[in-house]
Amino acid sequence: MKKYITILSKLFFSSVLLTTISCQKTLEEKFLDPDGFTQPTVQGFMADGLQRLGTFRTDYGALYHTFPVFNRMLGTGGFSNDGVTNTFSWGHNPFESSFDRMRSLNELDLRYDAMSDQDKQTYLPYKVVSDVVKSYIFYKLTETHNSIPYSEALQGKGNNFFPKFDKQEDVYAGVLNKLEDAYNKFSNYTLGTSSPEKDFPSFDILLKGDIGKWKILINSLRLRIALRHTNTNPQLAKAVIQKVLTTSVYANSAENSIQYSDKNTDRAMEYLINRAMQEQRSSFFAPAEMIALLTPDNTHTDPRLYVLFQPDLFGKYSAIQKEGPYSKEYSASITTTDLTKTYPSLYNRTTFEQNPGLPSQIITSTEVKLILSEAALRWPDLNLNATTLFKEAIKESIDKYYLINKTNTTAYAGKITESQVIAPTAQAITNYVDYMGSKFVQASDLEKKGMIYDQKFIDFNVVNPFDLWSETRRLIKELGARVIKKPTNIRFMERTIYPTSESTNNSKNFIEVAKDNNYTSPVWFSGRTEAYK
Repeated sequence: MKKYITILSKLFFSSVLLTTISCQKTLEEKFLDPDGFTQPTVQGFMADGLQRLGTFRTDYGALYHTFPVFNRMLGTGGFSNDGVTNTFSWGHNPFESSFDRMRSLNELDLRYDAMSDQDKQTYLPYKVVSDVVKSYIFYKLTETHNSIPYSEALQGKGNNFFPKFDKQEDVYAGVLNKLEDAYNKFSNYTLGTSSPEKDFPSFDILLKGDIGKWKILINSLRLRIALRHTNTNPQLAKAVIQKVLTTSVYANSAENSIQYSDKNTDRAMEYLINRAMQEQRSSFFAPAEMIALLTPDNTHTDPRLYVLFQPDLFGKYSAIQKEGPYSKEYSASITTTDLTKTYPSLYNRTTFEQNPGLPSQIITSTEVKLILSEAALRWPDLNLNATTLFKEAIKESIDKYYLINKTNTTAYAGKITESQVIAPTAQAITNYVDYMGSKFVQASDLEKKGMIYDQKFIDFNVVNPFDLWSETRRLIKELGARVIKKPTNIRFMERTIYPTSESTNNSKNFIEVAKDNNYTSPVWFSGRTEAYK
């Protein structure tokens, strides 16, 4: 013990000494190498930026606060509804954490910018990945808050501690330009034999150095972000989609979906979505709107019903009543006391809550095909077949969730046999997909957009609440209540508020956005000036 105390004392003395005699050192040197024991590298900065919780793997803390709010607001999760109108409240605010997750990438950029032209070429993949990941974080942040610091963000080392707030329109433009530039840099790129290039696959913990996969991710994100412009700049949306289509490089098959599973199963159960679902189980009863979509009539049932949900104590797939307040008798019947006999049905615990391999679905072929199906409706000259894409998306979603369910072989407490079901035959899946395709063909163009939204609602369910929220806000202008699945006593949140530190520490720039610092001012891409009532 004395040995450890001595070591700690020396480290403390060294730290104090540095702060008193190193006034000529830069802030960068103090922060990154205070005791001379470590040597930061571009490789390490990229790996750190990729592995940060909250970027490609939404962490437990964020989802613990998100699920009770978003499941109700989006209608993706049922809950015991007392009928009381909710107050706006979201315990998670991604503003500060988003900038924190980009700090390692910012350090990477600073080092890259200081390199010679020759070194820049050998470190090119690191810089491209940094640009893509930062763009991914920025687009999610602007969709949550609307105007955000972007063009002047992360410039503290240049003594710019008070960045301006850029409008969402400009943030989107900047992100799309960055992604296009990233794709162009990777379009004909192959890893060389220099040491940094040989290192790249080892430090790329997301895609293992697969440049082809990075191009798929980049272009798929361009499609997602382009579609957000349908109300505010449809010409831009179409132009971006056209550019991506000419490359034929995007998530156009299940194999090209971009997903990420944590390799450490204990860590997954402790820090990721699984723990949040366990601790917020009362928000995960089967929602009425979801069950209705999965059981469209007496003769057709969506095969995903059985892997998205598990049967209740009566062996049925029951939804919790949507509207409250409930009668005393009904309230008393709701139970999760015995997890093998709940009422109503819960989300399938083998697929979700107790699945350590549950992947973070960064962007999948299901979503991309639904994006392109809608694009086909909006711009017929793109020469896309909306019905074919719609049907392919459903099939790939069915296959995906059965695979996720099948690969979880853990024997957890409260597991019921019915939670792990054999996949239906190919013919059974085809029959259902053809039935949905027939309904799609017969629908009006407006209803087709609603049906595409419904498929995103089913496919995203609770694993991708943020992009479903964005899609809901985007489509309200055209489809109104058609995309609203929430109970009537739950109010719709248009955006979230800034942390109080912004009004205190960046007051001069904050004045520009203060009037919209509430939960009800629509974000720019919605194309609305009035909140949804």
